[in-house]
Amino acid sequence: MATSGVRTTPAGVPVLRFQVQHTSMQQEAGKTRPVEVEAELVAYGKVAQELAKAKPGEKLRFTGFIDRKGIRNPQLELHVTGFEHITEFGIPAPA
Repeated sequence: MATSGVRTTPAGVPVLRFQVQHTSMQQEAGKTRPVEVEAELVAYGKVAQELAKAKPGEKLRFTGFIDRKGIRNPQLELHVTGFEHITEFGIPAPA
């Protein structure tokens, strides 16, 4: 997870913009294929503050929604509304 740290909006809301790398094997049309992608994510409020504590290389599972980056920017980014730590076996880690 690459980040520039938590910033604050003009309204005083914590915001964290960051990039993640996803690598997996997926099934499509009866075939297995590798998937490798980097994505831009953003989190606000308490989620941003908690995510800022994550260490590089930690495995995390995110929940949220996709939106464009801005009114004039059609690029997509995932707005993170929740996350959990994942163990090496893909099981959510105990809180």
